[in-house]
Amino acid sequence: MPLALEITLILVLLAVAAVLIPLLLQFHKTARGIDAFLVTLQKELAHVAEDIHASRVRMDHLAGSIQTSLTELASFSKSMGEAGSLVRELQFQFRDGLESASRRFGGAIGGVGALLALFKSKHSPPEPR
Repeated sequence: MPLALEITLILVLLAVAAVLIPLLLQFHKTARGIDAFLVTLQKELAHVAEDIHASRVRMDHLAGSIQTSLTELASFSKSMGEAGSLVRELQFQFRDGLESASRRFGGAIGGVGALLALFKSKHSPPEPR
C-alpha cells in the first residue's frame, strides 16, 4: 500500500475519532441526564400516585356517606308519603263524618221544627176569616 494512502487513512481515522469522542461523551452526559430525570420522575409519580390513592379513598368514603344519606332520605320520603296518605284519609273521614253529622243535625232541627209547628198548630186557635 502506498505511503500516501496510509497517511490519508490514518488522518481520516484520527478525524473520525476526534469527532466521535466528543459525540460519545455528549451521549454519555445525555444518558446520565435522562437517568436523573427518570429517577426524579419516578419519585414524583410515586407522590402523585399516593395523592390519587388518598383522593380515591376520600371519594369512596364520601360516596358511602352519600349512599347512607340517600337511603335515609328515601326512608324519610316514604314515611312522609305514608303520613300524607294517612292525613288525607283522616281528612276524608273527618269531612264525611262532619257532613253526616251536619245532615243528621239538619234533619233533627227540621224534625224539631216540624214538631214545634205541629204543636203550635194544635194549640193555637184557628184564625178567623
